[in-house]
Amino acid sequence: MTRFTGRTAIVTGAAGDIGQTTAIRLVSEGATVALVDRKAEFLDETIRLCHEASGQAVLSVAIDQTDRDAVESGVLKIVAELGAVDALFANAGYGKFATFLEQPLSEWSRHVDVNLTGTFNICQVVARAMVERAMGGAIVINASSGAIQHTDLLSAYCATKSGLRMLASGMASELGNHRIRVNSVMPGVVETAMTGPMLSGDDGDAFRAALLSDTPVGRLGRPEDIAALVTFLLSDDASFITGAAIAIDGGQTIHGHPRWYFTDHRRAHEDVWSPGR
Repeated sequence: MTRFTGRTAIVTGAAGDIGQTTAIRLVSEGATVALVDRKAEFLDETIRLCHEASGQAVLSVAIDQTDRDAVESGVLKIVAELGAVDALFANAGYGKFATFLEQPLSEWSRHVDVNLTGTFNICQVVARAMVERAMGGAIVINASSGAIQHTDLLSAYCATKSGLRMLASGMASELGNHRIRVNSVMPGVVETAMTGPMLSGDDGDAFRAALLSDTPVGRLGRPEDIAALVTFLLSDDASFITGAAIAIDGGQTIHGHPRWYFTDHRRAHEDVWSPGR
């Protein structure tokens, strides 16, 4: 399949499972991809796998998306190297377990800085480049099923992910006349480093069993599931889709998300995941 031949794409959070798998899918379909993560060394494995999948060299750029100057200079470098940006998967994010009452203000601010402001930064800078080029484009923002259904110990995460859903909607409305489409995806529980803490340890089997019982399709998500949807939304096959917020969760939110953590406050203050992990 060569849906992206002659096109360029940026993937942020490209060192993580979903970002990495999406980057591999894009290069396999002919895209020239710029890999972005907080630190260059985080990207070594993704670079190797993309090359194995396509035989192509990929561009990698270290960008901390909370730093506006770094975002602007990084995107400028990508445009200079690749000539243009046709597609963006704004995937980088941050999460940490904490009860609402014990959530430090610093952690709340970190969630806002990375998830909301950081995503705003990369999307605005890339969208401006797309508008200047006047050839349209496509943007997908990685939100979460937490954007539509709260999960205990993740109040800051869910609040910021809900904000991303509305950010994507606003962008879609305003950028449509520039032929730029914007959609968000809302993954449920996907087996990644992010979900590792809740699926491991002494109670990991019990968590998994509970999750499977609440998932109509009878399995947890895989990074490949998300990559397939994102790649579709970035392609011309989705040329009449914009402003959509698509849950990709195996049906977990049909009847309301289970409160997976409410009896497991031992996990408070554990990392869920962070940029580059």
